[in-house]
Amino acid sequence: MARISPGFIPGRRTAARAAACGSIAVAVTLGMTTSAQADYYDGGMPGRSFNVKAVGINDTWVGFLDTGRKNWKNSGAGANIGRKSSAKATFTAGRYNESWLGLYSPSGFRSINRVFKIKINAKKIEAKSGSKMTEWCRSTATHELGHALSLDDNPGTSKASLMKHSRNRATIQKPQSYDVAEVKRIYG
Repeated sequence: MARISPGFIPGRRTAARAAACGSIAVAVTLGMTTSAQADYYDGGMPGRSFNVKAVGINDTWVGFLDTGRKNWKNSGAGANIGRKSSAKATFTAGRYNESWLGLYSPSGFRSINRVFKIKINAKKIEAKSGSKMTEWCRSTATHELGHALSLDDNPGTSKASLMKHSRNRATIQKPQSYDVAEVKRIYG
């Protein structure tokens, strides 16, 4: 769903990002082919293993978080997402007057102190899901954890993906083979 890019200093690029942009400009100028990494999201965690804590939610919502964690753990992507009360990364849900279903907001530097906040919008999911709210909540929770695994929204593929906004949330609740392959590619 919606995500907020990690803006450490609004309106300015980090040196690494500026260098990367310069490299791309040189490659395009010289007519060289560069491999597109369009499905990579730099707001993700530095590794596939991290912890998250549930904040201010009931057992039903903790269950959706746990399902999302298990979906990734059992996907074959090598992800190990734990739930600990001492974790700095958070997962919560509420009835927000916003248009997004889920919101992933990273902060800190990826290699130093990256954390994130995930918010699930129960009000919007309820309005859009009809009789499939449970399925939509599972799909949304797992999708948002995909951002923590460095997956971007709406990947440029025709294959099925948990990260596509156009997915059928009633049936796609787990990482698809494309998503698993991308996590493996990103983390090596």
